Amino acid sequence: MRNILFGLMMAICGMMISCDVEPEPINFGTDVCTHCKMAIMDNKFGAEIVSVKGKIFKFDATECMVDFIKEKPDLNVEVSKLLTINIASPGTLINAREAIFLKDKAFRSPMGANLASFHHRQLAENNRQNADAKIFTWNELIQHRQINLALNEK
Repeated sequence: MRNILFGLMMAICGMMISCDVEPEPINFGTDVCTHCKMAIMDNKFGAEIVSVKGKIFKFDATECMVDFIKEKPDLNVEVSKLLTINIASPGTLINAREAIFLKDKAFRSPMGANLASFHHRQLAENNRQNADAKIFTWNELIQHRQINLALNEK
């Protein structure tokens, strides 16, 4: 009886641990953008949506993720994580809701929005190279791209 109870407790613990959804690293040159279907090539740009159920949507640029959200208002995905690549640390995903975005012609993102993501505002300010460059938070970026976020964010 003890063995059965112990086994049952271990199974429950295992299920609870496996329920924590995590992002997947982007495999540059292999993974394909969910939105535009292009190969994800540049490790300075990219983004990822992770659903509560663990479904992963990968993008070759933050603007592809934003446009995907805009064009799929009925997506009905409970979002666990919105992530973007920190250009200061290529290949490293950071929380898009906390990131700072620099729109500057000096940063040639794959889809032409010239949008780079930074972990800190000061880094974005320090990397501004053109007088008409703009800095956005996630919410400001969404407003700038005229998106009605209909995602169920958790």
